[in-house]
Amino acid sequence: MGEDDRREDEVTVDVGDEGQSEVDPFAVALRRAIERSGLSLTAISQRLRARRRPVSVATLSNWQSGRSLPGGEQSLGVLAALEDMLGREPDSLTGLVGAPRPRGRSVQPARFLGAQASRAIFRDALRELGFDSAEQYAQERVVHLFTVVDSDRDVQTVEYRIAVRALETGISRLPAVQLLGEDEPNEVPRCVPLTGCSIGRRVTWPEHRTYGAEMVLDGPLDAGQVAVFSYRVEFRAAATDLTASMYSVPRRANDVLVEVEFRGDRRPLGCERYRRSDAGEVVSEIRLDRRDRVQLSDARFGPGTFGLRWYWPEADDEDDEDDLDWEDGF
Repeated sequence: MGEDDRREDEVTVDVGDEGQSEVDPFAVALRRAIERSGLSLTAISQRLRARRRPVSVATLSNWQSGRSLPGGEQSLGVLAALEDMLGREPDSLTGLVGAPRPRGRSVQPARFLGAQASRAIFRDALRELGFDSAEQYAQERVVHLFTVVDSDRDVQTVEYRIAVRALETGISRLPAVQLLGEDEPNEVPRCVPLTGCSIGRRVTWPEHRTYGAEMVLDGPLDAGQVAVFSYRVEFRAAATDLTASMYSVPRRANDVLVEVEFRGDRRPLGCERYRRSDAGEVVSEIRLDRRDRVQLSDARFGPGTFGLRWYWPEADDEDDEDDLDWEDGF
């Protein structure tokens, strides 16, 4: 057993210069997020390594106990992956790294690419598309996502089929915004209307890795009327660049259905059902079926985010994949 494994369950109280117990906001937030996830530090370290964000168990232990803080661009990349893995909002951990510490210990301020945090960029993108508040969205009643992750292709697709109820008489519309991860190719996703809709305004902000479109339903609707439309988003990326298929609703939906199908010769090392609402976050392991597909659904869900996350094996582990029994789990 290596040093990292021996230190996995070590608990350390950070003590200041005066001998008083002090708690760093980042350490507290990280420790609570890890506890809610139910994952061990070893499991977190392995999953970060699978995402090409290697960090030792000892380092994770130091971070959550407050003995040290992340520093440098590589550590900030690890934090971004941690936020996603633990179901935290983007920048909710990263933004705490540069917080003042009462001990007077020297801490380098966090550095960000771009002038704004991801949440602010997302809100700005919505405003650019003409959505200043959730009341301007048509109400999603039924949402169906079908994601195809194909390791034999360099284009990955997500098809959206959505039933909406008009909140007021007139033209109904919804935003479709994508914030690309720092490991994903920074190319404009192709948004293709399929049925019952067209594209209005667009957002193309490569400097923020942010792209979006205003989906405009065909023809005016009366308040309370229900309509169905569909569109497809194509990402020019390798299969291993994709690690999640999520959908967020600003108000309660009748049903949210997420399907992900893996094609080609590569399979994820593990998959997780993710659900975040006002009641908190729930993450649970889930298995591929015999068709290498996962299907998730949630009734009367929202507001919140629902979907599937997965992580890939390292390239060195690919030779071992044929030995895994996918039917029996990971």
